[in-house]
Amino acid sequence: MSKRRLVSALAVLYALYFVVYVHRTITGVLKPEFEHVSLQYGIDVALLSSTMASAYFYAYSSMQLPGGVLADALGVKRYTAISGGIMTLGALLFSTTNPQLMIIGRILIGAGAAAIYISIQRVIGVYADKNSGGTLTGLALSIGNLGALFATMPARSLIDSFGLPAFFLGLTAVTAFLSISPLFSIEDEGVSTRGVMDGLKKAIGQLKVVARSYHSIAVALAYTGTYSAILAFQSYWGYEYMQTYFHLTKSEAAQALFLLALAFLLSVPLVGFISDTVLRKRKPILIVGCLLHSLAWFTAALLPLIAPSKSTLYAFTFLLGLIASTHMVISPMSREAYPPEFSGTTFAFVNLVGFLAVAIYQSLGIFIGDPLIILKIFGVSALITGIMAIKTRETL
Repeated sequence: MSKRRLVSALAVLYALYFVVYVHRTITGVLKPEFEHVSLQYGIDVALLSSTMASAYFYAYSSMQLPGGVLADALGVKRYTAISGGIMTLGALLFSTTNPQLMIIGRILIGAGAAAIYISIQRVIGVYADKNSGGTLTGLALSIGNLGALFATMPARSLIDSFGLPAFFLGLTAVTAFLSISPLFSIEDEGVSTRGVMDGLKKAIGQLKVVARSYHSIAVALAYTGTYSAILAFQSYWGYEYMQTYFHLTKSEAAQALFLLALAFLLSVPLVGFISDTVLRKRKPILIVGCLLHSLAWFTAALLPLIAPSKSTLYAFTFLLGLIASTHMVISPMSREAYPPEFSGTTFAFVNLVGFLAVAIYQSLGIFIGDPLIILKIFGVSALITGIMAIKTRETL
């Protein structure tokens, strides 16, 4: 793939990833709408909110292994176009405000969205220079977090002005347009040399290698206390925490989540550059990042007791966004240890564990009402997996 075509392919995939992030984190500001739907249909609001938030992540995680195999076997061009169509249908169903259709919509959105970051990692792994892998991954995450940024105060304002159905109909139209774009801008046809079945066989063979590797298992588990926890906080637990212990309004909670996304957006390309060019290492950032996440989550659990002010919370959420950016080395570390032509498959295994953890964290909302308990679970997970990361490989 020429440099021009690589830039074109990544531009389309990054734009799709922006939309993926909007869908992924929008539930963090939708509790008022969920309360209205719950009242209208006689459903417990905690059950509905938790299910809406987690449905995306269960579907997303369940599609990681088949998604990685399909991205390598079919190629990014076909796989992202198909998946974008599925995501479009899901957004349309969510706009109905019927709880059953909304949950089905979230499942479809999650299943379709699963293709995008896997495809980004395949394109970077196969066609980009290895020494730019961290920088390009950081850029992808930064653009994705523009979507997370949009899904806070801007989305809250639009929903307040036009209503949830109109907002999601607009999002449906944007998703539909972007899902067609890969057919015209991406050349990747996958690893198939003798047809799709040949490509599937090769990708599945590589998956067996990855699943037995301590390196991949440890890197995957490092997700659980770092970015898995951040996503669960952005899309569910953050609102619960801020409302319960800091008594923030829906707008104030959206502002705090905005600061988290903004800090991540600003810092993650820098972390990628430092990994690629300054340190020329991944592993130290992974270990230190896990330990910083652990410290941050335990601090969050103590914050209502030691400094229960709105300004302190805003400062903390910004700091949490900076710390979150250290997780970006997980993506390149997951694929750089293996042949680049299987970047989708090798990365998908790690992503499966990470996003399954998000879904489980959100589902705990049905049984655990106190967000401080969840924050302590985040902290323990980050600490344990940081210790496990010591024996991972240095991949750069």
